Amino acid sequence: MLTQSPLFQLRGNRRDKFVIMSVMLSCASKGVGKTELMYKVGLSSAQLDKYIPALVKSDLLEVSNHTKRARYKTTEKGRSFLDIFGTLVKLLN
Repeated sequence: MLTQSPLFQLRGNRRDKFVIMSVMLSCASKGVGKTELMYKVGLSSAQLDKYIPALVKSDLLEVSNHTKRARYKTTEKGRSFLDIFGTLVKLLN
């Protein structure tokens, strides 16, 4: 998994935004609620609220509101991002 890569923590204990986005997309591959995503990625609700709109706007993440609670799922473009990012991590290791 990407979180085991040396790139996971590029700035001491801080994660790079692309690493955070890739972990979010990886966790949302089969669909996930906001709370579950927040805990899996290790972000606060406020931090998650900054990333979700950017990922949705970039068409990397989709939101379905079929139920009362929103579900987030990685799009095809998001899966391509994960593949390319994973390749980049492998090249840099």
